[in-house]
Amino acid sequence: MPHRANGSYVSNADALTAWTPAAREALLATATTYHALITADDLAAQVQQDSGIATDQPAGFWVRKLLDRVAAEVQRREEPPLASLCVLDSDDDAAAMERLLCYRSYATDLPADGGVPARAPRTTLTVRREPRARAATPRVREAAIPSLREVTCTNCFMIVAVRETCSSCGAPLQAIEDPQAPGPRQTVADPATKETVRRPRRG
Repeated sequence: MPHRANGSYVSNADALTAWTPAAREALLATATTYHALITADDLAAQVQQDSGIATDQPAGFWVRKLLDRVAAEVQRREEPPLASLCVLDSDDDAAAMERLLCYRSYATDLPADGGVPARAPRTTLTVRREPRARAATPRVREAAIPSLREVTCTNCFMIVAVRETCSSCGAPLQAIEDPQAPGPRQTVADPATKETVRRPRRG
C-alpha cells in the first residue's frame, strides 16, 4: 500500500493523484531530448521520489493507471500526448507519431526538418502486469472402488450381490469359491448343487 516517509498510509487513489503532476513533469523533461523515452520503472521511481509517496508494488501494477491520468491532464491542458513517451509492452506507428508531436513541441535538439517518427527499441518494452500467485491445490487421491461380486440365485435365478440370502426372493445363497478372483475370498453361486464346494487356489 502507498505510504509516506513517516510510515503513514495513503490510499491508491490519493497516491495516483499525487503522482500525476510528478509524472507529467518527468515526461516533459523527457520530451526535451529528440527521440528520448522513459521506462516505466524509471518513471515510477521518479514520481515516488518527487511526491514523497512510495509503494512496494511493482510499477506494472499501477503505472498504466498513472499514464491514463497524465493523458487526461495533458488533454485538459491542450498539450501534446506526453504519456506516449513512456512505452510499456507494445508500440506502433501511431504512438511513434504522438511522440514526434512531443519532440516538436519541447525538444531542444530537434532536427531542422522537424524530425521523423521512430518506434521504441525492443529493450524498452519490458513492463507487464505481474500475474497473481495461485495457491497450489492439493491432489486428492480417489478411493479405490471395490469390484461388486455377484451370484445367480438357484431359487429365482436372479443375479444378485453376494450375501447370505438372495436380495430378490430371500432364499439362502449357496456359493463356491472363485479361484480367479483377487482378494482373500470371493464366491459365486453354484446352480448345479446346494452344497458349498471349495476349490484350491492356483499358483
